[in-house]
Amino acid sequence: MRSDEPCQIASEHDTTEYKHRILYSELEAANALNRKLMRQLKQAQAAAAEASRAHAKMVATLTETMRENTALTTERDLWKARAMRQPSLSETYLHISHLLGIDDVTEEEVRVIRKAIARLHHPDTGGDAERMKAWNVALDRLDI
Repeated sequence: MRSDEPCQIASEHDTTEYKHRILYSELEAANALNRKLMRQLKQAQAAAAEASRAHAKMVATLTETMRENTALTTERDLWKARAMRQPSLSETYLHISHLLGIDDVTEEEVRVIRKAIARLHHPDTGGDAERMKAWNVALDRLDI
């Protein structure tokens, strides 16, 4: 053997070990990057899942709101149609004796009805002034 061979073998061994350390450190760096990317992926997936849940909830809320809005619009239109067909309050109360199914009303009965109506509709008790006026007109006609 030549005298430079052991040195060359040692040098090749050092070079191989050096390359091995470099490859090992690159592998560790790649594994660290892989773990970091996996964490980012999990976070992105969680954010996407949350966005999907929020979207589904918003769609459900909007659907329910539209259903309620449609129902309320339909009910409003129904009440408008009924209001257009109904006579006014004063026209209704002109014929109160016919509505009550009585022909003759005594003064005492008119007084009792007036008090009951006042408790319900007088503006001082939170009632509607126009409705109270209409009742008074109708009850005044019964007094005659």
